[in-house]
Amino acid sequence: MIYLGEAGSIFLKEEKVGPVELATISFGQRFEVTPIQMVTMVSTIANKGRYVKPRLVKKIIDPNTGEVEEIAPEFGDQVVKQETAENVLSMMESVVSEGTGKNAKVTGYRIGGKTGTSEDGVNTGKYVTSFIGVANIDDPKFAILITLYNPTGERRASRWRSSSTCCRKNI
Repeated sequence: MIYLGEAGSIFLKEEKVGPVELATISFGQRFEVTPIQMVTMVSTIANKGRYVKPRLVKKIIDPNTGEVEEIAPEFGDQVVKQETAENVLSMMESVVSEGTGKNAKVTGYRIGGKTGTSEDGVNTGKYVTSFIGVANIDDPKFAILITLYNPTGERRASRWRSSSTCCRKNI
């Protein structure tokens, strides 16, 4: 679903997908999604496969009157099987508990996440690193996406740590 002012995704046409493209698509290359689409996907997985409409604001407070307007979450159809969503969320939790997202751990919270690294252009030597996470897994309240452009660090793992550490500091 695309909202007013939102860019669409970029996917190869099916007839253009050969064996190499199929392989690279399997680990997240050859297609592009917007940040809001990524957060929507993770929110949907965290809510047992039920679509969650993106919400950037929880409430609006009038500075003159103090009046508060709550912005309630909106849920849609079941778009991912509940069992599939629970399996993916479990895998995301293991990324934080024992994988590349360990720096996102916060005592007292069950957090699920996924690290990502991509090249910023062809043969530029620059990278984009990200961490997308959800907390608390038992009762999800928010999803967060941290994206760092050309982070410093000697190894790929240090770039992953940078974005997951930013997540922990923002939770």
